[in-house]
Amino acid sequence: MELSDRPRAFSDLVGCPVRDQAGRRLGRVFEVRAHAERDGSVVVDGLMVGRRSLWRRLRGPKPDDRGIPWEAVAEVGPGRIVVRR
Repeated sequence: MELSDRPRAFSDLVGCPVRDQAGRRLGRVFEVRAHAERDGSVVVDGLMVGRRSLWRRLRGPKPDDRGIPWEAVAEVGPGRIVVRR
């Protein structure tokens, strides 16, 4: 999924409320997980969402912290993110 036609900063995603497609609140984005490709592009892997993710962020990430995979993101709009569950 593309974020949009224009580039965005990760900071635009941090703090955004996240809901599923049924409208249930899942929390806010506390961290964006990404990796760099050899060509220099950055690929978003997932979003860390909710209180649990906040504690994970404060204690330091672990390899098994998965969060919501980027493939589950259905929509990124102004001030909101919608995910498929």
